[in-house]
Amino acid sequence: MRYIRMYKGSESGAPGVTLYEIDASGWVHRQLQVHADGVRFSPEDILLRRPVSVSYMADHPDAEEIAADEFELHWSEFDHRRRFRERMPNPWRAWQGRMITGDQARQLRWIPTGGHPGEGWIRVPGFVRLYVRGDGDVAWATQRELFLEREIQWDAPATGYLSQPAPARQIVDGLGLAGSLQSGGRDRAGSFVALA
Repeated sequence: MRYIRMYKGSESGAPGVTLYEIDASGWVHRQLQVHADGVRFSPEDILLRRPVSVSYMADHPDAEEIAADEFELHWSEFDHRRRFRERMPNPWRAWQGRMITGDQARQLRWIPTGGHPGEGWIRVPGFVRLYVRGDGDVAWATQRELFLEREIQWDAPATGYLSQPAPARQIVDGLGLAGSLQSGGRDRAGSFVALA
């Protein structure tokens, strides 16, 4: 994966940043827009369904390529604000869900700890904590259906729903990306700690 930070303001002229996680074929897996007046995520608010030119984006005068760790740090600052979390009874708990589209029913798993549900499950593009049973085609199709806000029926999962434990997470102690946009870009000291 490659990670791009693009400095572009909103339509109102407010300062803003867009972050992209892009695979080797040019498909955007995660996208986040941060402006002084709000945050937008893919796929809830934005759906980009064609490959992009990573080299063109990286060469743009308003963009820069960043490390995966920096992308993840910014992502973790905003992930809890995404609208999708409002579609669950409690986004801080694990859930299993069913999304019915036409004659198909997709099985979903929401795992807030960042763990993995095991073989046969794949992460839905645009998410860190949402998985679907199936292959890559099913995952991308699920992303499109989420943009269309298809209904999901959520239930509490049975025990033993994780096959891999959650990785260490980072807690940001400082102004962060959102605060720097609201303060006019002034630098302020901050730190982070890793939690196991």
